[in-house]
Amino acid sequence: MSRFVTVGETMVALVPKEQGLLRYGPDFSMRIAGAESNTAIGLSRLGHTSSFITRIGNDGFGDFLIRMVRAEGVDTSGITVDKDHRTGVMFKEIRPNMETAVHYYRDNSAASCLCTGDVDEAVIQKADMVHLTGITPVLSKNCRQMVYDVMDMAVEGKTLISFDPNIRKKLWKDEEFRPMMKELINKSSCVMMGLEEGLFLYGTKDVKRLADMLFKGGRLRYLAVKNGAEGAWICDDQHLFHIPPWRCRCVDPVGAGDAFNAGFIAGILQQGELEKCGKMGAVAGAMATQTYGDIEGLISAGDLEMTLNHETCVLR
Repeated sequence: MSRFVTVGETMVALVPKEQGLLRYGPDFSMRIAGAESNTAIGLSRLGHTSSFITRIGNDGFGDFLIRMVRAEGVDTSGITVDKDHRTGVMFKEIRPNMETAVHYYRDNSAASCLCTGDVDEAVIQKADMVHLTGITPVLSKNCRQMVYDVMDMAVEGKTLISFDPNIRKKLWKDEEFRPMMKELINKSSCVMMGLEEGLFLYGTKDVKRLADMLFKGGRLRYLAVKNGAEGAWICDDQHLFHIPPWRCRCVDPVGAGDAFNAGFIAGILQQGELEKCGKMGAVAGAMATQTYGDIEGLISAGDLEMTLNHETCVLR
């Protein structure tokens, strides 16, 4: 199978065991969260060789994260343990109307200290694809430089670059991040963004117009534009497909975009037909929403194929 690498932050997510406002102190369970680690685990479950590069603190939270990622079959040899900075933490709040709010405690985290020296250039250049998100470059100046350097390593090694802007306005402290994000998109081979992100960055929700802008003059080969319950659009420089949403019973939408990315990327790495790649993303994203937690609902290769074929399996 293909070799996939991703670089970025993973955090401990403290998730309430029942809905309610955070201030009333519900009981919490400890889980893993982070766009890049979610995607790495998603690709591993889909049968690909997956590696994750990050920094974690020399603390119990860091121990938990590395154990969880390793247990999912992801190569953790690229994880650096930082003795001077703590592991990032986030709290989820499931409000009475079932909306999910997220509260971050990640300032000056170990992962915000990621730098180019933490990345083995050979690992990037031997991979079939490296995945990055727009979260990492806004964490710190050294993270930003590291992202640019990883992209340069990938270009030199002819490694495909996938990129999800994954805009987190809570992290945006500088309006200059907007042109930076567009520059990173222009360096990428495969871009997966939300429709609202297209509007925020390029001023349009017209997918055809957005595609025309992004395929002009860059390295882009594939574009996915995600719109939640309305489905997604998948295109290359010749074709545009609308992928309807896969029917599901949504209980927690957080992590669905990362699951979509994993399914879509798996299709591309398997050199599948473009429309099928989009359907793989749609199924993976839908299945992820049916359980609480970012990785608990990530689908396996066998279950994905059965779902695409509308097959069922009875386990006795």
